Amino acid sequence: MRLVFLGTSSATPTPRRFLPSLALIRLGDMFLFDCGEGAQIRFRRANLKFSRLRWILISHMHGDHITGLMGLLMSLQMAERVEPLTIVGPVGLREYVQANRRFLRTEFAYDTDFIELSRDFESVYDGPEYLIEAGRLDHRLPTYGFALIEKDKPGRFDVEAAKELGVPSGPLFGVLQNGESVTLADGTVVRPEQVLGEHRPGRRVAYITDTRPCPMAVRLAQNADLLVHESTFGLDLAEEAKLKKHSTTVEAAEVARLAGAKRLVLTHFSPRYVDLEMLRREAAEHFPCVDVATDLKEFELEPVP
Repeated sequence: MRLVFLGTSSATPTPRRFLPSLALIRLGDMFLFDCGEGAQIRFRRANLKFSRLRWILISHMHGDHITGLMGLLMSLQMAERVEPLTIVGPVGLREYVQANRRFLRTEFAYDTDFIELSRDFESVYDGPEYLIEAGRLDHRLPTYGFALIEKDKPGRFDVEAAKELGVPSGPLFGVLQNGESVTLADGTVVRPEQVLGEHRPGRRVAYITDTRPCPMAVRLAQNADLLVHESTFGLDLAEEAKLKKHSTTVEAAEVARLAGAKRLVLTHFSPRYVDLEMLRREAAEHFPCVDVATDLKEFELEPVP
């Protein structure tokens, strides 16, 4: 699993930082969290493939998080996309895209499936390999954080143990690996727990932006392997963070600590900050494993052993 930060600024872009957008690549699928202005340019700079994009998840309808959406959707059309695309976000997102399509007189040859969020907590998708959760955060308008959660994998198959129990090589191995018991020719029943190791927990990534610290942020980030959390302001502007419903470096670190996250990456920095290392140090005083995101910086998650 790989994360590529396409934009890390808040409110307005800077010469070094584009507006918020984060690509997560898992196997052959790509998930795009937010789509700030110029996201498609960063897409190309990062050598990402449009064809892998399966999900776009928009946290809220402030301009810095959606102004790149129509340009990206039109670029997908120019690239002759035919695969369907799922777009998730607050109520009003569908209308926003449809209105822009009318005014811009653009048609898409691919299907767009909208999932609009309205409840405090929702399971957006529950598939065979992973699920996506969304929860309402604490900002000035409806804003959602997201968690991508891989499902647990079965324990590793012990071939020698299976053979010792009399299981012949072949299809029965696969049955046991799928968690089902098998009956041998002599009537012996072999259960999967006899030949499988402990379940291997899937990985969890949480994306939390534009919010005050809140219980939902902690819930989405619970035991996350990697938490991406906004850090619009440092401690020097803590009062402004409260006024504008954002988080400081230390508040992001506290969410990570309460959630039991393994790793924290700060993003969504006010344009007034140039020294991001100073922001990292503030957070690191309260949470040990913290990084700062910069445009086009990548983070890798170790595969499940």
